[in-house]
Amino acid sequence: MPLPTTSYRPHPPRPPRLPGPLATFVSPSASLARALAATGAVLAFVAVAACDSPSGDTGSPATPAVSAAPRAPPPPPAPVVVRAPEIIVDHANVAIGADHVATGEPAFADKVAALVTGKPGIDGQGVDVVAMRNAKPSQVAGIVAALRGARASAVTLKTNGRDDTTQKVALAFGPTLPDCTVVAWIAKDGVIDVWPAGGGATKRVGRGLAGPDMTLAMDAIRAQWVGCGAPTIAVGADDAMSWGLVFDLATSALQAPGSRANTMTLITTANPGKKLALP
Repeated sequence: MPLPTTSYRPHPPRPPRLPGPLATFVSPSASLARALAATGAVLAFVAVAACDSPSGDTGSPATPAVSAAPRAPPPPPAPVVVRAPEIIVDHANVAIGADHVATGEPAFADKVAALVTGKPGIDGQGVDVVAMRNAKPSQVAGIVAALRGARASAVTLKTNGRDDTTQKVALAFGPTLPDCTVVAWIAKDGVIDVWPAGGGATKRVGRGLAGPDMTLAMDAIRAQWVGCGAPTIAVGADDAMSWGLVFDLATSALQAPGSRANTMTLITTANPGKKLALP
């Protein structure tokens, strides 16, 4: 009897069975999952170790922070020096900066005072005055009085000397003088009277051939200085004389060897032998 015919389908070959633990087949996706899990465990361990480690411990000494040096403050601005206006006087005019006043005008002293009062560089400051030799003594004295009224702290008079070089004399502003202070006054006839400010004997020096005799006047001044240490000498003249003669007498006394005075007190009136009254 013939056997029934059936179709034969061969089975695919099985893969050989691996020995030991490798016999278990591991799919690629499972391998990847296990690798990621292992990596996560390592990262977690590193994180825990970092938390347990002190925050400042980096395994090497820390570099100290270097702070920038403080910047020096800028220097203060230089103080502004305010100077008094230039003051020049001659026999006809007085110039105070750009202003001019004729010396012969009525109320000359009041007009000069109006020009210097409140001017910058005068109140509380030392002021220089240039006085020409041909100016009258009272004109120079009027300017000095105006500057004192404007509260100038000091006045220095500048004039050409007999050798034609500019010299200067510092004025004293004291309200009184020691009685032994030497007073030298040139009268309108050119005679020079010398006596102590407190009153007393007067030494008269006659006029020389060329005018007041400065040499003999200095002898009388030195004699009066004996025993007196007053730091100033009072000098003045009648307006018949020029300011240049007053300046020459004052500088001769102040510059003389052994002079006891270093400032001049300018006077406009005097009564020889009597106590000197200051304005």
